[in-house]
Amino acid sequence: MTTAERLYRSLKQDITTCALRPGQPFSEAEICRRYKASRTPAREACQHLQREGLVTIVPFRGYFVAPLTLAEFHNLHEVQLIVDPAAAGLAALRAQPPQLKAMEQWAEYEYRVGVKASYATFLQRNFNLHVGIAQASHNQHLVEIATSIQTRLMRFFYLIIAMDAYGPQLVKEHEGIVAAIRERQPEQARQRAAEHVTNTIRRSAGLFMTATEARLGELITEPGSLMAGYGGEGLAGEHGDAARFHTAREQIEVDPALTAKAGRRKGKA
Repeated sequence: MTTAERLYRSLKQDITTCALRPGQPFSEAEICRRYKASRTPAREACQHLQREGLVTIVPFRGYFVAPLTLAEFHNLHEVQLIVDPAAAGLAALRAQPPQLKAMEQWAEYEYRVGVKASYATFLQRNFNLHVGIAQASHNQHLVEIATSIQTRLMRFFYLIIAMDAYGPQLVKEHEGIVAAIRERQPEQARQRAAEHVTNTIRRSAGLFMTATEARLGELITEPGSLMAGYGGEGLAGEHGDAARFHTAREQIEVDPALTAKAGRRKGKA
């Protein structure tokens, strides 16, 4: 592994886990000190992360950790609702025994409520599971898309979302997807993957209810659609620490167009 690759991985890990906070500025000199590297690999690593949308480079101002935006949060879930079912369906046809075994191990992990290290372990295994299902599809483009989605979502999970009340439910949903893949049932695998993403959206909706309402008209197309019944169960709002929730939420940039649209919808209600 080259110095640039090592630095890239370390910097990406710190951005993903929010050790480096969204919007945080930094210089090449600071990166060199923090990761004990020279300027050339630091520059190469930052350019790589810029291409992945995790670092913003502003001429004459320096580097910034890419901010988290409410629009990105919604957009990632919309793409996930397309990609995850497709990957699960193909995995049901193509998964190899070692891949199935790994998926089963990742799916069964339930975090311990209130234990930060346990939640971090869950997030990593959740990442492994979703990307692992894509890998089992043996379609490299799906793997790349799933990896990007999960990496970006992970920042939201680390920063603001505390899923204290949903451990058993998440395990049940994960194991259901893997069971359908193991049983070579592509349609069932697709359906369970879609239901899991939809449930995740419901569980997340309470975080930003005002702006979320602006998206409902776009996501709900008919009463029988997967997105029908999009709920408002809060995660951090109901079960997390209120001070941490509000402090973290301030770092999420809200698109004014979304909140304006939400206001118009409320006025018509």
